[in-house]
Parts: sequence; structure tokens; C-alpha cells
Amino acid sequence: MNNERGEVIVVTAVRDGEREVRIEIGEPRHDASTHDWMCTYRVGGSREHKVRGPNRLAAVYAALVEVENTATRVDLPNRAAAGQPRTPALPRLLPNASGAGAADPRAFGPPLGARAVQTPSGPVVVTIARPRRDPNRPHTYLCPFRIDDRTEAFGQGPDDIRAVMSAIRSVGAILGIPRKWPTSTT
Repeated sequence: MNNERGEVIVVTAVRDGEREVRIEIGEPRHDASTHDWMCTYRVGGSREHKVRGPNRLAAVYAALVEVENTATRVDLPNRAAAGQPRTPALPRLLPNASGAGAADPRAFGPPLGARAVQTPSGPVVVTIARPRRDPNRPHTYLCPFRIDDRTEAFGQGPDDIRAVMSAIRSVGAILGIPRKWPTSTT
């Protein structure tokens, strides 16, 4: 899908009773005039929203945080109700660009973004890949991440958004850095 959001890189749908709400986050774009990265997202049929970040990964993270906040404001459930699993009602719009993931859910795949991060042990480079559905577990999405070349792991969740947020939070926990590390200036 191409429009003002560009290629949609994260998409999911959530149910609020009988209502289904689609969430889309577009590919971040570099703004040459401000040197920031801009990421556009849409929740349901609302207008498109734009967020900025100093790098590609920070822009994606800012969009994810805004989507979570928007979902709270419009009374969408942030967590599955007891006994009712929250499952995305719509399939992913875009196949994994590299073809990885469909055949091998553990393949890394195309990145959402990468960022150098300062840790107590020194600088590391964190790379987070695009999330995708685990073909072996239909209600689970995986989001691979790497810390330098030493660690490769997965965030997981019931949809794309929670899988990416799980990966971001896991990186913070592993490295002992703040949960908001993608937007941190240190």
C-alpha cells in the first residue's frame, strides 16, 4: 500500500466489541529540511498523524507510542479481556520484502531500523526487524532484534505493534537502559 504513509510496515486490527479498528504505520521518511525522520500512522478511519524522531528507529517508536496512546483515548482495549484472546482480524498487508519469515519464522528479515546506543559497557548497535506472524503459532507475532552481532532474539505479541514494543522493551532490559531508549539522546 502506498500513499502519504508510504509503504505500510506495521499493520494490525483490533476489535472493540463488534467494531474492528485498523492500525497502520508507514515507512519512516527522512525530512531533508529538518534532518529528522518522519513516520505517519493512522488509527481506524482517523486522519493521518505524523511524528518525528532524530533517527529512523526513533520515528517508528514515536509512532508506536502514539498509537498506544490513541488506542487508550478511543477506548480500544490495550490488553485482551479475560478469557478472550485478542487476535488481529486482518492479515498482514505486505509480505516480508526479503521473503524471509514465510518459510523460516526465525530468519531476521528486513530491518525497521538500527541505532547506536550507549550502555554502561560501551556502545552497541541495536537493529530491529519488521514483525511478522509466526506460521507455527497463528496468534503470535515475532519481532527479531540484534544487539551488535552477539545477541539475536525475538519480541513477541498478539499483533505487530505489541511484538515491536516487546522487542524494544527487551532490548532495554537486556542492556540495562531506559525503556525509551529509541528516543533517548544518550
